[in-house]
Amino acid sequence: KVHVYPPFPVAPEPWPVIQHTVLFSRAWKPYIRGYLILQVILNLTAMACFWLPPHCGERISLGITALLAAVASDLVVSEKLPSASELTWVSTFSLVSLF
Repeated sequence: KVHVYPPFPVAPEPWPVIQHTVLFSRAWKPYIRGYLILQVILNLTAMACFWLPPHCGERISLGITALLAAVASDLVVSEKLPSASELTWVSTFSLVSLF
């Protein structure tokens, strides 16, 4: 869009002004690769402890390890995200996946 403004006192002809629109967007693919897929894998690993036989000694340690890994990855991701006053989809997903 081109606007024509009145001339300067020293310039007899009008001068054009060009306006540009600049759009910024946040990259979402690193969050999907680095957080969402990791949380899904850790949740599937935590659910795998129910597929193990009850007499297996590694059943409880697998569930606890998966839970601790999910909490640790949540702490790392929350440090990288900007602070917000509202509940974001990443924090909602992390709350839902921990329960």
